[in-house]
Amino acid sequence: MRDSTHLADSAATPAFASRGKIVMMAIIAGAVITNIYCTQPILPLIAAGLRVDVTTVDLVAAAALLGFSSGLALLLPLGDRFDRRKLVLIQIALACVFGVAAAVAPGIWALVAASFGLGIVSCVPQQLVPFAAVMSLPSERGRNVGTVVSGIMVGILSGRTIAGVIGTAYGWRAVYVAEAAFMVPVWIAAAALLPRGVPSTNLSYGRLLASLWPLARDNRPIRESMLIQALLWACFNAFWVNLAALLASGPWHLGSAWAGGFGVIGAAGAFAASLGGNATDRIGFRKVIGASIGIVTLAYLLLSGAANSLTLLIVGVIVLDIGVQSGLVSNQTRAFAVDPKAQGRINSLYMTATFFGGALGATVSGWLMTRYCWTGIVAFGIALGILAAAIHWIGTPRGTVVEVQASRD
Repeated sequence: MRDSTHLADSAATPAFASRGKIVMMAIIAGAVITNIYCTQPILPLIAAGLRVDVTTVDLVAAAALLGFSSGLALLLPLGDRFDRRKLVLIQIALACVFGVAAAVAPGIWALVAASFGLGIVSCVPQQLVPFAAVMSLPSERGRNVGTVVSGIMVGILSGRTIAGVIGTAYGWRAVYVAEAAFMVPVWIAAAALLPRGVPSTNLSYGRLLASLWPLARDNRPIRESMLIQALLWACFNAFWVNLAALLASGPWHLGSAWAGGFGVIGAAGAFAASLGGNATDRIGFRKVIGASIGIVTLAYLLLSGAANSLTLLIVGVIVLDIGVQSGLVSNQTRAFAVDPKAQGRINSLYMTATFFGGALGATVSGWLMTRYCWTGIVAFGIALGILAAAIHWIGTPRGTVVEVQASRD
């Protein structure tokens, strides 16, 4: 019997998107995600300006990630019920408002609150990833998802660079002013170019949220993807949140502009998301996920010498981003394969777990950096990599029909 929660196939499945439209989605996604990560290279400037310590100022970055995670949990499921285009436009407008609120925040806790709100409404990129998945041929799904994710990663990394430069030249508040202003042309571009989203279910909002738990409970591929990517994203944020502190306190005494500049270096690995998507289409997600975990762990072994060697720091940044981004696409593609009609809810589960892991990594690593310096960060990253490997290789093998078929595609 047909699942009554799904609308008719003709209404639920949009036409396949052109390559140009996929690229446009990637550009918009990358532009909006800068709201979350612009804070990280200017944390020392915020700490100095608001007179707080490293552990406290790291809460600003953690709040953005927790807000993002909350937005993923509460807003992404709406993409299965309503027009995603309208959702995207509303969120971009609110991102502008919260950016202004952050710029004028009088103290650290007001900034933390504004950062949390900015995080909630900046989940636009993950509204666009299901667009790319649903509007792709099965043989191109990994590639197109990888393209949008590459756009997200380029936005994350280049946004850090721009924020570091602006913050050094004009102060940390100017960074949030620039982000708010940037949302205006982004909104115009999204309104002009994004296609109308087509709902795939008529469930009420409450029932949509209630359906998340059974979806995760009954599908091991989704659960494993959530856990593994949460751990990899914790590794990613543990490094980037503390990079500015490392550069400021290490033998180089470099400022926020240099910390942001490392985003350019990391961007060299951003296109690994697209390559990871292509590899997933060719050889299957399990092999790509396993390789990604190994690459992230290797990156932290390289970064163990980063406190004294700029060469190891640069190489470690590139390797880390390659591993995390390849894992992001392969885990996401694996989860999406479970049910093409529930892309919004699957993405909500997957990305909520991912960014909760990132927020946890940011919070715990701030404490470790204060007490154990860079050695604590490296030990944390290696431990997370080992745990991800255990979940991937020691856990119960995949067993659902959908996953077995997806691994053959």
